[in-house]
Amino acid sequence: MADLATQPTHELQSALEPVSIPTTSPRASFTNWAKTFECRPQRVFAPVNELQCRQIVELARREGATLHPVGVGHSPSDLPCTKGWLVRMEGLKGMIKADHEKRSATFYSGTVLHAIHADLARCDPPLALPNIGSISDQTIGGLISTASHGSGVKFPVLSQHVRSLTLVLPLPGAPVVRASPTEDVELFKASLCGLGATGLMVQVEIEVEEAFRLRETKEGRSVDEVLENLDEIKQSAEHVRVWWYPDGQGMVVGRANRTYGPAQPSASLVGHILGYHVTQFFLFASRYFSFLTPWVGRWAWWLSNTDSVVVDDGYRVLNFDCLFPQYALEWAIDAANTKACLQEMREWLDKEASDPKGLRVHFPIEIRWSSADDIYLSPSYGRETCWIGVVTYRPYGLPVPYRKFHERFADLLASHGGRPHWAKQHALRPKDVEALYPKFEEFRRVIGRVDPEGVLRSEYVKRHIEGEDIAERMFKRRPL
Repeated sequence: MADLATQPTHELQSALEPVSIPTTSPRASFTNWAKTFECRPQRVFAPVNELQCRQIVELARREGATLHPVGVGHSPSDLPCTKGWLVRMEGLKGMIKADHEKRSATFYSGTVLHAIHADLARCDPPLALPNIGSISDQTIGGLISTASHGSGVKFPVLSQHVRSLTLVLPLPGAPVVRASPTEDVELFKASLCGLGATGLMVQVEIEVEEAFRLRETKEGRSVDEVLENLDEIKQSAEHVRVWWYPDGQGMVVGRANRTYGPAQPSASLVGHILGYHVTQFFLFASRYFSFLTPWVGRWAWWLSNTDSVVVDDGYRVLNFDCLFPQYALEWAIDAANTKACLQEMREWLDKEASDPKGLRVHFPIEIRWSSADDIYLSPSYGRETCWIGVVTYRPYGLPVPYRKFHERFADLLASHGGRPHWAKQHALRPKDVEALYPKFEEFRRVIGRVDPEGVLRSEYVKRHIEGEDIAERMFKRRPL
């Protein structure tokens, strides 16, 4: 391992010239996937190996710079943004090894999940991650840093499947450390939802299992039927998801279980045209004629309210097309509060629908579950959790009204003890976070220990963890 502690600063700078992107390059600015936030950092780095990661961290520490890692920026909040130094991790990618006996695989943190699925499928015998969320576009490092989740009342957030992490710490010499359930346990628990503040993540060892397919059924049901049978429904399959269409007055229940039978994928050109192109045009029209918005919701319900069965590789079933750029919000509540929360939400939305000037939601509300965990900042910490999320689509990338709806949605979820998804916008400050997370002070102590000079304190971390007065719309992208 290179001794960076004694290497002159000018040599570090010279070594990093190939991975520092010039400020004139388009890649020197950064915009998230939804094109809702953007930033122009002081410097941008694109490392391709561990040594370069260490050099970047050590140089930032010496120069008193702040440093923030980013994957592909799929987060719909400003979490990926910074005015300091940005480290684009996508170049640090690939599978390092797979261990069938230990049922684990190790990847570089910038590896996108699509590539992970492909790498695991090529193993002999083929392997797979035990659970996955709605998309596979993000890097594994980004997924872990925000405690992202899939669905299944017996499945934890995806970070809980991690066996160990390799991190570069912003201490003299940029040491590389390993954190696991037996090695620096506090750093491990903090880093499984570390927001990029606990060290520069370079390797991830994660649990895997024999490759499997899922058989998922989808059935349209009335809202009353689902609400009355929530406890039964959430336990009726390994992976259960519910989509609620308020304007259609119905819900779709998706149930998926492991199977090793032949694949039965479901896709059609007509379905794509109706579900994507026609829907986007309707959304575009409702942007100018708001009275059409409920009809867009009914259209979506009409498209979805058909019983169906699909059998395919597990991640293909659990993933779905995010369709269009969007404003997204998601909160996690104690699963025991789900019925009461949804009933109150139903009353609120019915009231808005009956008011000609009321707020409108044009697309389904997604409801999922995860089991309890012990990760310091995981929204599922200490309790079985129900995740409730909404999106407001931006047809053709155009801005649409969303803030009032999102604010009232957040207020309602907060009143039921909700914790926001860290990758999505929220207004919590340190006192709010402390009240929701029993291990908040432990998290702060960890980042104080491994980063006493604040090298990895992004604007997001300074705002929500340290309480600095940094505007939530600081990096908001202006409409075209």
